[in-house]
Parts: sequence; C-alpha cells; structure tokens
Amino acid sequence: MKRTKILLDETDFCSQPDYPREGHNLISCSTVEELGRYWLKQRIGKVKRSTYSGYRYCVDRYILPMLGEIPLEELKETDIRAFIMKLQKQGLAETTIHSILIALKSVLRFGVQCDLLRENLVSCCSVNCHKSEARILTIGESADMKSYLLKKNSIFALSILLCRGTGIRVGELCGLKWGDIDFASNSIKIRRTVSRIPNPHFSEGQPRTILYIRTPKSHASAREVPIPGYLREALQAFKGREELYVLTGRETCTEPRNIQKKFKTVLRNCGMQECNFHAMRHGFATACLESGMDCKTVSSILGHSSTHVTMDFYMHTTMRQKQACVDAIEA
Repeated sequence: MKRTKILLDETDFCSQPDYPREGHNLISCSTVEELGRYWLKQRIGKVKRSTYSGYRYCVDRYILPMLGEIPLEELKETDIRAFIMKLQKQGLAETTIHSILIALKSVLRFGVQCDLLRENLVSCCSVNCHKSEARILTIGESADMKSYLLKKNSIFALSILLCRGTGIRVGELCGLKWGDIDFASNSIKIRRTVSRIPNPHFSEGQPRTILYIRTPKSHASAREVPIPGYLREALQAFKGREELYVLTGRETCTEPRNIQKKFKTVLRNCGMQECNFHAMRHGFATACLESGMDCKTVSSILGHSSTHVTMDFYMHTTMRQKQACVDAIEA
C-alpha cells in the first residue's frame, strides 16, 4: 500500500479571481467544454486547492459529460434545464446538485463576461434545494457523552469535548497543534484545517487522494476561541512540544475520517443514535442561541463570515422552543 501524500499549504488566503473585463472577448472558445477547461485553468492559484478540487470534480464528472459538446452559440436555457433534470433523475443529494450548479453558474458567468454567452443563461442555472434539518445532540445525550469522555481522560476524549464545548470543526481539530493553545490566556488559535481532497497531480501509481493541510476556510475562520473551564487542567496535563499535533502527539496529523470512525465508537458506547461529528457543532451553536447569547458572539466563536450565515444555519425552531411558545400562550 502506498503511503498517503500530504500537501501543505499554509500560505495567506487566495485572492479573488481576475476575470477579463466585461465587454472584452479576450479568449477564444467554441464549446462548453473549451470554456469549462479554460475557466478551470483560471482558477488555479486564485482559490484554495480544496476549492479547486471541488470545482474540477463538478466540471469533469457532470458538466462536461452532459453539456461539453454543445457549441456556445447554440447553448439555450432548455439545455440548462434539461441538465438540471438529468442531475435530479440520477438521485443525487440536493446539496451535491447545488454544488454542481454553483460551478456551472461560475463557468457561464465567465462566458458572459467574455462576451461568449448571454446573461439569461446564468439566471436560469438554479434550483430550489431543500436543506434537511441537522441532527442536534439533545441535552441528555450531550451530558451522557461528557460524563463518558471525562472518565476516559485520553487526549482523544478531551479533544472531542473541546469540539463539543467550542463548536470547532473536525478539520480544525485535526490541524490543532500544542503551539496553538495558550493556557495562560485560556485560549486556542485556529490556524489550519485538514481535509482529504482528490490528488491534483494524480497519475498511474500515485494516490488518488491526498491529505491537505491549509489555512482556515475564510478570514473569519482564522479565529481565537476560549477553552471551556473544566477542560483546561485536563488538557494541560497532556501538553506536548509546540510543533506537535494535539491528536497524534507527532509532527504528522491525523485526518477527519479517522476521527469520524472513532466518534461512532463513542456514540455506540454511550448508547446514542448515530450522527455525524458535525452534530456537536450544531448542538453547540443551538445551545448558545437558546441560552440567549447574542448571535454576533456565537458567529465569532464558530468562525462564520457573518451573522447571516449563523442565522441561516442554526436559527431553526426546536421542539423545546415550540413547547415554551405554546405554554406561554396558555398562560
């Protein structure tokens, strides 16, 4: 078995793409495939590698096989609608379809700015996606998990509790080094995140995917969060050298899917219904908002780009809130 390659990219955040000025046809493309390939080429170095890998997957796997041969001058709204219907008939998740259409819309907008396509093609490239309500740990489940993990008193158990009590993402947990934790100020700096992406240089004999260590997903995600008081001393007992990763105790990190597997074991041992690791982030955010914490503070801790993102993701109504509302009316 070949060893996993790790791609390090801890440079500053990528700049926004430099599209050709509107009204100037600076490129020569005759088909959707040529336009898509050229657009992808323009993304290199302008967005993070993980973002680029997602774009390339959507373009290569879905957009070009279905639309690639169509001449740009013949591309119509009906072609876009037919494309969307084909995606839906494949049984793809709505979030996947949404991601594909984001990529397609970007390709088409690029074509419009190069005077190769009409603006109306961009506006018809959308679909209403129903966002399924996220699984949230109940108060009882969260308490049971806390009790179980504190008894374990391992660095993995404490790290899970850290996510439970701060809402940090699993990739951010994987990228956490001891040098990021300041016990004097009782705070943690989120400086990097870890993810697995398609190998951009894949060839025969090379791994199809690589472990990608990069700066956080946005400026807001590069943040400082407080350590829950009850975890401070327990974490400090495990403290290692600054350059070592917290979860592994080595200069090499683990990856999110390993954490997901171990987390499922925790759920089984606690007798809990299976859920995604991200449920703890949802649970943290919901608990904060239900307790009356202002949205701006919650947004800052979570690393969201704005309070609108926090509101959109987490301001759904729980049964406990519904019950309180009904009881208030009856009173």
